[in-house]
Amino acid sequence: MRTRIVVVAAAVAALLVVGVAVYLFSPPRQVAGTSIPVAGPPIVGGATYVSTSPTAPSSTSVAATATSGPSGKPSSTAGIAQPPPAAPPPAAPPTSQQSSPNASGQITFYGAADNDPPGSRDIAYPGVLHGQAGGTGTFEDPITFAAQDGRFAPGTKIYVPDVRRYFILEDSCASCSGSHIDLWTGSANDRGIVRCEDSLTRNGSRPYQLNPPAGLAVSPGDLYQNGHCFRG
Repeated sequence: MRTRIVVVAAAVAALLVVGVAVYLFSPPRQVAGTSIPVAGPPIVGGATYVSTSPTAPSSTSVAATATSGPSGKPSSTAGIAQPPPAAPPPAAPPTSQQSSPNASGQITFYGAADNDPPGSRDIAYPGVLHGQAGGTGTFEDPITFAAQDGRFAPGTKIYVPDVRRYFILEDSCASCSGSHIDLWTGSANDRGIVRCEDSLTRNGSRPYQLNPPAGLAVSPGDLYQNGHCFRG
């Protein structure tokens, strides 16, 4: 009787050992789609354990943009912020201003030799800038010019590209009409200044600019000086 009991006990013990071994080395059980890890060493063969703790949904969402793939089927592409466009290169500073004539008319020349009275530098409007006809031709110190009475207001400034000088209205011209202007050539009284005036005069209408900006090309000085006439 004791021997049978011992045999039965041994069999039960063996069954318990086998059951425990099966329990310890069996793969994780799936409960409602979630693997439950079982205590014991990891299973060899690439199996992994999945945590049963719930995963909080991500607080950040990525916008998806549906696009059409090569096969025509829509595919989803995560929207990615594009880098801002490159700033345009800075504009190069202007090298010089250009003359933009906005008027035209006959352009003639006069000087002290053929002024009224002859040999003088008298002007009709001595209170504008100069007390007498003169100037250097720069924007700050334009040369005297004459025009028909009432055509331009005294002090009107012009730029004449043909001779590269600024002029200011300080005199009247009895023989001028309309847009015809008469430019001061210099204070010389010799015959050379008259020949210079004739050589500078052109037939027909020539361009000039009313109320010009500063910074235009200038060849300063009298158009006739030291026996030499401006040649452009």
